[in-house]
Amino acid sequence: MGYRSERNYSKSCVEYSENEVLIDAPRNEEFTEVRVKGLGIVSATLFIIGEMAGSGVLALPRALVNTGNIGIVLLIVFCLNAAYGGIRLGNCWNMVEQRFPEHRKATRNPYAIVAEKAIGKFGSHVVSICIRITLFGAGTVYLLLASQIIQELLRAVVPELSTCLYFLLISILITPVLWLSSPKDFSLVGVGAVLTIVCSCILFNIQIFSDAKTIPTAPRQVHGFHDFFISSGMILFSFGGASTFPTIQNDMKNRKDFSMSVAIAFIIIMLLYFPITIGGFLVYGEGVNINLTLSMTKNLMVDLGNILIAIHLIFAFLIVLNPVFQDVEESFQLPKRFHWKRCVFRSLVMVFVIFVGESVPQFGKILALIGGSTITMTTFVFPPLFYMKLCDQENPNWPKKVIPLHERVYIWELIVIGLIGGCASTYSAIISIFGAYSFTRPCY
Repeated sequence: MGYRSERNYSKSCVEYSENEVLIDAPRNEEFTEVRVKGLGIVSATLFIIGEMAGSGVLALPRALVNTGNIGIVLLIVFCLNAAYGGIRLGNCWNMVEQRFPEHRKATRNPYAIVAEKAIGKFGSHVVSICIRITLFGAGTVYLLLASQIIQELLRAVVPELSTCLYFLLISILITPVLWLSSPKDFSLVGVGAVLTIVCSCILFNIQIFSDAKTIPTAPRQVHGFHDFFISSGMILFSFGGASTFPTIQNDMKNRKDFSMSVAIAFIIIMLLYFPITIGGFLVYGEGVNINLTLSMTKNLMVDLGNILIAIHLIFAFLIVLNPVFQDVEESFQLPKRFHWKRCVFRSLVMVFVIFVGESVPQFGKILALIGGSTITMTTFVFPPLFYMKLCDQENPNWPKKVIPLHERVYIWELIVIGLIGGCASTYSAIISIFGAYSFTRPCY
């Protein structure tokens, strides 16, 4: 794979990325690798939006009802913090490439490598486990939600088919597509995921506005801490895309452009989330379903929106499962080219996805559990922690990185609040799944 290196030298002071200044570092250099092939800023932005925006659009109105008015604050704060973490995670990979030339190539597990360089081998293993759980759980949620939507669309035609059966059929049908290698091998998926979610949001917002004129809002209720933390986990899940960020960045032509892709993506995501979340919260109130579409008045426009959102969720599933495949395949040293071993391995993973989805068919509970646990770690805790650790490392051949005191305080606040809130949300989700009065009956 071809690339171009650009090196700038100065005897006393050189300009570094993000306006940082390198003092007395004549041996330091800024490395920029531009590949001949790879994702551009727009393509990377589409992948980020495509893998993040689906389930949040449908689940956030219910989460806002359970958290009350403070949920609006949480929505904004979580978005800003997730965007900050995503940008800093991109900065981490740029530092790794600059300091370690052996990583200036296509890599199947970049997030784990960042963890290893920041805190050691143990951290790398922890990150790999969290990524696998996060993306596996997110993918399962996407397929469960798509199955529920498809069942609702076809209920009048084949009323005897259940969500469980649709989940099985969809999982089998999309397995061959998963045999492809990485996001750049199916770039149209990213475009399709964004177009479908944008169009469906427009249709749903129109329907919410129409329902506001005819549907009486259910009286507000006061919800306890259990509902609050469960719903906080749902909001966290809605911004939990960081597990795939390093993989997307590693597929870019110029990885230093990734921060721009993250910033643009989160702006667009909030433009999608905010109107539909506030609208669903105000119009349907306590009557809003965790799947927003089930609360809307049924008509052709809602059906079209459901078709688009179902397609989006399937596209998003293809995006989020890919980093899991690449990470595990790297661990087992499977061939990077198309090979029968890859097909067998990824098919076996799909068997496990089917088992989990059929065991816990209520997607909201998985969403809250993943959001409060591993997503909190990979999106809100690890990125700023690794950035701080990498900046604090010193080597005469590396650019000196100085974190301002106010940013360091902010990083520690993120870590502490993330850990406390994540633990509370995880505990509430576990009680919801395995509690005596809320245990979900498996499909089988």
